[in-house]
Amino acid sequence: MKNYFVKPLKLKLCAVSLLALASCSDSDTPNLPETYEEKIVVANRGSGSISFVDAGNTNESKTLSIPNSEPMYVVYVPQNDKLYVGDRAGKKIHVVNPKNQQVENSINAGNGVFHMWADGQGKELWVTNDIDNTISVINLATNTITNTINVDLKPHDVFLTKDGTTAFVSVFTASSTVDKVYKYSLSSHTKTGEVSVGKEPHLFHLPNTNTLYIPCQSGKLYIVNPDTMSITTEKDYAGAHGIFASPDQSKIFISNITGNQLFSINSTSGDQISMSATSIIPHNITANGNGDKIFVTHSSLENKVSVYNVNPAGVLSNSGSFNAGTNPFGIVYYKRKTN
Repeated sequence: MKNYFVKPLKLKLCAVSLLALASCSDSDTPNLPETYEEKIVVANRGSGSISFVDAGNTNESKTLSIPNSEPMYVVYVPQNDKLYVGDRAGKKIHVVNPKNQQVENSINAGNGVFHMWADGQGKELWVTNDIDNTISVINLATNTITNTINVDLKPHDVFLTKDGTTAFVSVFTASSTVDKVYKYSLSSHTKTGEVSVGKEPHLFHLPNTNTLYIPCQSGKLYIVNPDTMSITTEKDYAGAHGIFASPDQSKIFISNITGNQLFSINSTSGDQISMSATSIIPHNITANGNGDKIFVTHSSLENKVSVYNVNPAGVLSNSGSFNAGTNPFGIVYYKRKTN
């Protein structure tokens, strides 16, 4: 009887030991926490380079020289983890791998490469070419030009919506008081609407409210319903030029390029929250992922990028600056996984 009960017990102990060994084997390689890097990338138009800057401490980590180039704007596409740099002098778009911070491909574009933007689905990048009055449409899956859209006027700024359905393009007219914004379908690449606004318009679309913001350097901010392309609100903002939104879309930030000011604006009403004086020629703006800092290029022969704190109410306060290359122009923030 005694031996009868002992044998099963030994078998059970062996089974438990085997399970423990299997369990230990499964946990030999624990899951490592995900790590990220946050960078500010600046296109240095006057020095043919782009600067990679740590978004937290604003220390420069690398300057990537692109020989014989004139970098204008830079776009980060998270879906394929690539940076796209518009080169006006070379008539190209350079594809940069942020992992090794090197150019891995270049795409021929039109004459007069200027503004560019990618849709939020990571499918297309549109580039305005303001010398030959065209838009280059780049397929981001193949990095090839799939269409060249002829524009009847000089195209300038461009913005593609997050849902990947619509593009907006600002165009300059011969009028001394009026320019226009065209609306395009991303599926057909055809123009579907337009609105007349002030001179030198720039663009930003907020998906949460489906609202298009058009700051014009002639001194107005236009808030537009993109479905009807009708103006719903007009506000006076001197020298309104560069524009970016807070990540929560409650605020928009606009540079006064002629009056050396920055505006923080309520995105619903268009009313000013805060105004801050800044250095000469504040141009393009980007915000970090938390929305508590914005970064502003100063497009001139200087190399300065200003940093501003943004409190929860949207009030701006200067927190210093850092140096990039000569004539810092386009600027973008990205956060990417590194493991």
